[in-house]
Amino acid sequence: MAAFRLPRRVSRAIVVFLATTIIVALYIRTANRGDGDVFKPDYELPDFDKVIEQLDNSNPLSLQAVDEIRTLLTRSPVVIFSKTYCPHSRFIKSLLRDSYSISPSPLVRELDLDASGPYIQAALKVISGRRTVPNVFVGGKSLGGGDEMRLLHAQDQLAQEFAKNAGRRFDISRKNVDS
Repeated sequence: MAAFRLPRRVSRAIVVFLATTIIVALYIRTANRGDGDVFKPDYELPDFDKVIEQLDNSNPLSLQAVDEIRTLLTRSPVVIFSKTYCPHSRFIKSLLRDSYSISPSPLVRELDLDASGPYIQAALKVISGRRTVPNVFVGGKSLGGGDEMRLLHAQDQLAQEFAKNAGRRFDISRKNVDS
């Protein structure tokens, strides 16, 4: 009885697939341990499994976008999804930088500079109900965009809302009252 052998191309493809899967699994495991510069959140993150169910999960770029959002929300209590040319995004980044002392500093993700930007926006729509930018996440949830941030700032409530949602290892204070 002769032994069955896979064609060399098929066996190589299987080996590459398995090696890639192992590397990705180890990377995810390492990234989620909280070692190094990864911020270990003390706030609740969105249910990313539900997000994946609602997206076109057959598209690897959709899954990559969800993983990228998960990584950003895990690394920092404040994440701003933005576009470089958006005047509302520029205003919010400037407002937070110039009017508030924030530690750790917000992470900014410029969606127009990333090939996966449209997929990230689609995932953000599922997570927050908001597809537009800026989309400001504090403590793993969206607090809104430009209008909401302007209103919170005008009512002198922005620092309190951020502090309430961002966890214990987060600090924010207003630099000056005249802004």
